Amino acid sequence: MKKLLKAIVPLLLLTSCASQAGITSVLNSNSSSNGTSTNSVSSEKPIPNLTNLEPFKLNNPNKPFNTNPQEALDANYVKSLREFAIDFIQEAHKEEMDDNPVFSPMSIATCFSMADDAAGGATKEQLDGLLHYDDSFEHLPAIKNALLKTAIDDEEKGTHVNISQSAWIDSSYGDSFNKDYSKTLEDYYFAEFYQGRLCEMYNEVADWINNKTRNYLGVEGESFKDMLESAVFALINTVYFKSAWLSEFNEAGNYDGGFTNLDKTSSEATYMQKRDFDQYYYESANYRIASIPFEHGLEFRVLLPNYNVDYAEVLDNRTALNKMLTLPLNDVMTDEEGETKKDEIHYVVPQFKVRTKYDLVNMFKEMGVTDPFDPSYANFPPLGRVYIGHAIHEAGFEINNKGGEGAAYTIITFDKASGPENSTDFICNHPFAYAVTTSDGIPLFMGKVTNFKNA
Repeated sequence: MKKLLKAIVPLLLLTSCASQAGITSVLNSNSSSNGTSTNSVSSEKPIPNLTNLEPFKLNNPNKPFNTNPQEALDANYVKSLREFAIDFIQEAHKEEMDDNPVFSPMSIATCFSMADDAAGGATKEQLDGLLHYDDSFEHLPAIKNALLKTAIDDEEKGTHVNISQSAWIDSSYGDSFNKDYSKTLEDYYFAEFYQGRLCEMYNEVADWINNKTRNYLGVEGESFKDMLESAVFALINTVYFKSAWLSEFNEAGNYDGGFTNLDKTSSEATYMQKRDFDQYYYESANYRIASIPFEHGLEFRVLLPNYNVDYAEVLDNRTALNKMLTLPLNDVMTDEEGETKKDEIHYVVPQFKVRTKYDLVNMFKEMGVTDPFDPSYANFPPLGRVYIGHAIHEAGFEINNKGGEGAAYTIITFDKASGPENSTDFICNHPFAYAVTTSDGIPLFMGKVTNFKNA
């Protein structure tokens, strides 16, 4: 360091298919006008290098890519991520039931975990609750292990998973930024540090995000200009994913067909299909769950409502969502709702490309997390008197015959906490008179304070 240390899809299982929806995203069917697949997973946009950030960079943390780590992830930490993910998708699905939400639980939770590490008092309690942190695990070593274990860079198999963090310090901090907090971010999150005039660094922030996500989202610096205008500190996380299917969908099997929307209207989609033998899937009275494998043990898991049920009710069912995330599909088993089975599965999945942007401040306030965003109550001791002024998350994801690709970022900016702009100072730091009166105006006490040597 120098001075200091930034639409789940419909799927045909055997013979069935259904629909899924979400919040405020853009969806494309990933097909050309004649119905043939474009198979354009990778962005053609140039990936910016970060030489323009060198004058602002304060450290160079080393996060190695590790495709075969031996240490298992902390199960309670993974559970906290899953619980957060279900909370979030239920909130995202609550208002706009006919849209297509996509988000990265890992991105949002990791970025807010960095904020949580600076929090105290009720602010920390609320962030702990949001993230489902409790005494069952230590989140810092768990996160460090997760960042190392999920880091994949395998060009031969076309599989990449990269999770990156950075911290951005306004030059007004000088050299006074809390060293212990900076060490926590560097040691456990491998965070890169940058320092400069944040109000002028919106293009640099965009370049950093685009570099870490291979320019998949192609974010523009102007989109961060307003939120950095008054910021004194910012935290950023990015997640990038790309992988080929373990066995591809043959493009010759693609066809155009109807997709039944949540409101029972129909739209056109381009479907891809394949058959795999001896595959496990879970079946209950209302839904099925299956998994299509990517390389390196990554999975594309699907929760598919049955035809004769309320699709929205199934897709908002916490038990069903949890099973989609956790159910092992590697053996025959039975539980209170259904059972896993093994059969040849005919997968029919539409190609799609979705993108969603969230205002996390308003969203988390709706979820009962208020103190971190309130200038009067926010408590972040290592950062001084600040509060979270802005927090946004954006994610994009797509699948086609070759595989899947997605990217996400989360950015949190901290503003200085101060009194209302139109407030009137009433500072009793010079002689004054006082009185204690009853509701009827009777003066019980009255006096003056003119000299503290005699007070």
